[in-house]
Amino acid sequence: MSDLASITRKLEAFCAYQERCLFEIKNKLEEFDLSDNEKKFIISTLKTNKFWNEERFAEAYCQGKLRIKRWGKQKIKAGLIQKHVEAAIIKSALESIDDLDYSNALESLYEKKSLELKSEKDPWNKKQKILRYLASRGFSFEEISKFINQ
Repeated sequence: MSDLASITRKLEAFCAYQERCLFEIKNKLEEFDLSDNEKKFIISTLKTNKFWNEERFAEAYCQGKLRIKRWGKQKIKAGLIQKHVEAAIIKSALESIDDLDYSNALESLYEKKSLELKSEKDPWNKKQKILRYLASRGFSFEEISKFINQ
């Protein structure tokens, strides 16, 4: 068995474990002493055999970060940009987020922070702390304001 075949199998296992983007695959390929042509061959083999798909990765990333980490769209978008995902794919993936799940995530974070700050005497201060917290989680000011003013 050739070295290229074994490296390809390792990358297939890497991609099968969880959704990967091209950026992660290229970083993984740096561990191996390969020529540019060999890297391109492995990448095209992975794509042909459907071990990676940028759109599928972006959607899985969005769903996972919302469901598990309770990130807002701004923080998710920043994470996808760091992974060098194309803007059109990011836009499509963000649109795939269910509005109900998104508002539930915002609501649960709001309630959690409100409970933490129940000893806060000044209502304005409390509101500002909650707003900053939700903004740090990736929710836009408009989304937060709309939710708080409901």
